[in-house]
Amino acid sequence: MRIILIPGYKATPASGFFPWLYEELRKLGHEVLTVNLPNTEAPDRDEWTKALLEQVGVLDDQTVIVGHSLGGASALRFLEAAEAFTTPHAVVLISTPWMINSEQFRGFFMSELDFEVLMWKASKFVVIHSRDDKTIPFDHAEKYAKVLHAKLIEAKDAGHFIGTQYPILLEMVAAVCNEPVVFAPGETLPDEFADLTER
Repeated sequence: MRIILIPGYKATPASGFFPWLYEELRKLGHEVLTVNLPNTEAPDRDEWTKALLEQVGVLDDQTVIVGHSLGGASALRFLEAAEAFTTPHAVVLISTPWMINSEQFRGFFMSELDFEVLMWKASKFVVIHSRDDKTIPFDHAEKYAKVLHAKLIEAKDAGHFIGTQYPILLEMVAAVCNEPVVFAPGETLPDEFADLTER
């Protein structure tokens, strides 16, 4: 798999768990890219999306996107804008904010994402969040899990995942990579035509 790691606010490829996760995923045989986003201390949505489009390129069914915190929100914006040969394998959101009521981050949340379309942009969505995250409350993860029909993983005692190693992240990203796509996005949605009969 080609795994794209997207850091968040004030973060770089050398921050937090990213160097560790990068190396561990490479040991498993994956191609890994940690995106280097511009102006991370004063993030701009359009600049970040442009950087992702330039550095990542075209997506396909061998692509897994992993975003942490504001990087998760940026991952969804990128997914909305990116060109794809085939449906990306998965998107993993870690401690991703649903909304931040701050002038500094308003650009990431001013326009609503079209989740009815977005949920079809990847074959699988996984949301990982710790119940004790004091930066982004757990209900943000529950909202994403609902609208994206995502698998919600509750981590224990991980806070906002700002440390250097989290085995649960490696375990879940590796598991997602190894899971075959055996269903289409939206399969769990009710079939509005199920009760119709031929006339």
